[in-house]
Amino acid sequence: MVVVKSVSRHADVASATSELHMESGQIIRYVAPMTLDCAEMNEHQQVVMLAQEKRLLFGDVSEEAEKWAGVSDLCQAMDHIVEIEKETELFKGKRILEVGFCTGLPSVYALEHGAVEATLVCTDNDALNNYIKPTIRKNNVGKLVNYITCDIEQLREKFETNKFDIILAPELVNTKPEYFEQMHDMLKLALAHNGMIFFSGRTHYNSCDGSMSAMLDLMKSKKCFDIMERSTFNNSVRNETAPRKVVQLMHKMC
Repeated sequence: MVVVKSVSRHADVASATSELHMESGQIIRYVAPMTLDCAEMNEHQQVVMLAQEKRLLFGDVSEEAEKWAGVSDLCQAMDHIVEIEKETELFKGKRILEVGFCTGLPSVYALEHGAVEATLVCTDNDALNNYIKPTIRKNNVGKLVNYITCDIEQLREKFETNKFDIILAPELVNTKPEYFEQMHDMLKLALAHNGMIFFSGRTHYNSCDGSMSAMLDLMKSKKCFDIMERSTFNNSVRNETAPRKVVQLMHKMC
């Protein structure tokens, strides 16, 4: 279980290194404006999490903290698939694309489990320089990582000829629904023929109108992807009023 502790955003925070601990024992070192504590929750932490979930309904939860918690949940789901469900070859030899709320953590996990390269899409230069690149350096995978900072039209051109085996997209639906169709089309364009997409998001957010159900409804209407839920956490235990889900997509076999 994840507890997110908000801290002030100043220079010494950006230079501090923390560790994300998976249930399997895997550790990812990272730089972020807050700490992700994945140790088993005690009674006090459960109370804190419940309070956060209640505040989510009324808009008091930090939007940034919410997104970082989504990154942690996606990494935990990936770890469960590889280590618990024993899909140990999932990332081996694969080319990775990280989009959505980009932090570098999902890509680090994939690279440490056999991926040959990762491309990270980030349009926030502050996040790129203060958090993402330092995280990549802390895990010694910099030689395997590429960065894309271009606009949407240039991105489309890149995906016309550059395909990816696995796309990792934490908090993909934490945005305006009017962007969903464009996001769907970009994912379809970027994904290799036999590739997979893993994305995460809540059933609803107070800070925006996006939701997992709205995105899945759109995807079902487009009939381009086979859809499978890969959530590994028990939302009833986590006391979540707006559960976060992890979903896997694959091109439909026509």
